[in-house]
Amino acid sequence: MPVIALSKTGFVKNAVDVYGLATLLLLRPGAIGPVKVFLERVHAFPGQGSSSMFSLGMSFWGAAGVVAALGLELVLVEPRAWKAHFKLNADKELARALAQRLYPGVELSRKKDHGRAEALLIARYGMETHK
Repeated sequence: MPVIALSKTGFVKNAVDVYGLATLLLLRPGAIGPVKVFLERVHAFPGQGSSSMFSLGMSFWGAAGVVAALGLELVLVEPRAWKAHFKLNADKELARALAQRLYPGVELSRKKDHGRAEALLIARYGMETHK
């Protein structure tokens, strides 16, 4: 996901780079025919800070807005659905390990690559369940 770094307080916060995401989706290298975008339907959790919840919602709706503006089909995926499909639980390391096995050519060796790993698994879930 293309992001831009924002910092007002000295802490770096990332936001979806909507222009970068639109460019990425428009290029779609190798895409043949209509494109479906699978986006995880994220939820706020009790006890999460208000800035975290705002950031999560802003990222979700920023991505969803870009997809809608480009006229692409958006499929919202519940976390429990794709994780159950791969027999995973909430452990991000298990998801990263599975993505490493399925996509050995993709660099996922760092702990912080769990988001990229989950994105790959969500895309694969979409390919396997929405033929």
